[in-house]
Amino acid sequence: MAQLSPFNTVFQAELLAIQEACLWASKTNQQIKVWSDSESSLHSIASIDTKSPIAQQTQEILLKSTNIKLGWIKAHVGHSGNEAADVLAKKATQEGIPTFIPAPRNHIKSLLQKESIIRWQKEWDNGETGRSVHNVLPKVKTTPTPWQRPEIMFVTGHGPFPSYLKRFNITSSDSYGCGKLGNPLHYATN
Repeated sequence: MAQLSPFNTVFQAELLAIQEACLWASKTNQQIKVWSDSESSLHSIASIDTKSPIAQQTQEILLKSTNIKLGWIKAHVGHSGNEAADVLAKKATQEGIPTFIPAPRNHIKSLLQKESIIRWQKEWDNGETGRSVHNVLPKVKTTPTPWQRPEIMFVTGHGPFPSYLKRFNITSSDSYGCGKLGNPLHYATN
């Protein structure tokens, strides 16, 4: 019985169980049918472009051992062998031999995404540029903000404001006619 890591999926556990059964069956000369209630695992093993390393290894076993056939069985309908397998699977979570299977891609992707957001947030909080935008949008996120062009110009200060136009030598003054700094905040409050 194998005990997997918390990050491993039920799908990986089902594939490993099928693989172990196939390994055992490959050492006999008898015709063996391995039954599983995991339709997704069986489809993955049958697929020519499966991404799962466990499914790929199982395919290799099956190619070398023509005495093994796989079959699907409906779960939780009283098949004694299937019920016994479920009991052993639950027991393995507590008493099994720790077995390493690499984390699934989606788990690694999720960890990397979380770490990227944390680093991005630190850079955003401690950066020296974009401070006016930081005041409006202090939290980074991967989904776009549904703003219109005028709102974006206002928040970034990139638009028809004297303070912006002066930075690029389009006008000679960064002030409005009243003599105050011609930035978006002045435009909105006066």
